[in-house]
Amino acid sequence: WYRPMLSFVTWPGHPKTNILLDFDSGGTAQYASVLIDPANKEEPYEMFIFRSPSRNGTVSLEKEGSNKVGFLPGPPEKYGLYRYRSKDGKDWKLKEGPLEIKGGTDVCYIYRQPDGHYVAYFKVYPPREPGDRIIPYDVNAKQLQRRVGRATSPDGTHWSDTTVVFGRDFRDPDFAQFLEICPIPVTGGYVALINYYDAALQTMCLQFAASRDGLQWWRPDIRPALPNQPLGDYGGGLIWQMHQPIVEKDRMYVYYSGAEGIHSAIVDTRFQPQIEVPGGSVLGFRKGTLPYYGALCRASWEVDRLWALASVVGGPMPVEAVTRSRELGQREIAVNVRAKKGGQLRAELLDSVGKPVPGYTLADSEPVTGDHRRATLVWAGKRLAPMQASKIRFVFNRAFLYGYEAAAKPASH
Repeated sequence: WYRPMLSFVTWPGHPKTNILLDFDSGGTAQYASVLIDPANKEEPYEMFIFRSPSRNGTVSLEKEGSNKVGFLPGPPEKYGLYRYRSKDGKDWKLKEGPLEIKGGTDVCYIYRQPDGHYVAYFKVYPPREPGDRIIPYDVNAKQLQRRVGRATSPDGTHWSDTTVVFGRDFRDPDFAQFLEICPIPVTGGYVALINYYDAALQTMCLQFAASRDGLQWWRPDIRPALPNQPLGDYGGGLIWQMHQPIVEKDRMYVYYSGAEGIHSAIVDTRFQPQIEVPGGSVLGFRKGTLPYYGALCRASWEVDRLWALASVVGGPMPVEAVTRSRELGQREIAVNVRAKKGGQLRAELLDSVGKPVPGYTLADSEPVTGDHRRATLVWAGKRLAPMQASKIRFVFNRAFLYGYEAAAKPASH
């Protein structure tokens, strides 16, 4: 990557930089959601971005013109989400802001849907749950639980109420918190990378999640998809991902900022103590945010093999999985599977009440071995599922089942 020299924002001694937005009075710009609308011929590029006239969201009025964002005069409370448009993706013009997303904070990404409406995912702070363990040195002084909220808008200006769509489940420790959901659409729903924040260690890594509707999310595994590096290396403290993963050919890429340090100082008694801990000691909370020294990084995965069904026992013991009911009649069933040495996958077709279909039982199934992105299942030489087939019962050992599909056989010519 290289940095183009542009003339939009200058820096002392540098009349041309690669900076796109002005930074008034030491302000910040973060969480840019850049969208492209080919139907808008004049300004196809659109950006939602959080702006603050100063580093802490407040403004000193000692300097004339310091209380403004993007050369838009305004009162000190102008911290918030702003909307820009551009004809070329470089020269951005402020259109409106700050926009009101109920419950939305700085950790916010916005996505434009095929029908034109907008969806935002952002950090929210619901009250603590009963029994939650207090983290005395968490930067969140009120000890609220970070979760992910969602709001929608028909036009990008007027937003719905916030719905909390993701938080801890029974597998997570009580210091587990979540900041970001960055999804991409896939067949059948969405795949996303989620920022998992460990409030005890003050580190952040990435986990995988999936959803059929963007509201109900589940994780196949709570172990990191992108774990932290050793502390002090890039990504050893925090991993901040970009707007969304990018799919190119057979790979899915995520660009991220890998910070060397942790989120906040563990104990800082220079500030006003705010909480007592067992034993009578009193700890202070740090204020503000530590500088994040890091680098832009990239990781990738095989796009059709993000996770798989696998045996929790291993070895030669067979395991099984049964699909939901769906239309299978007169369709070929293909699997994405990798069988290790000594492993195999077989399948039988079931009717609507769960009984094996004669001629398509496990005994009729021809085993699938080896590594196949797309292997068509065969039962005693037959490839098309019968009309009464409604479910598939997969049985396998020493194998990974990444997915399946039931596709209608192409018409012959």
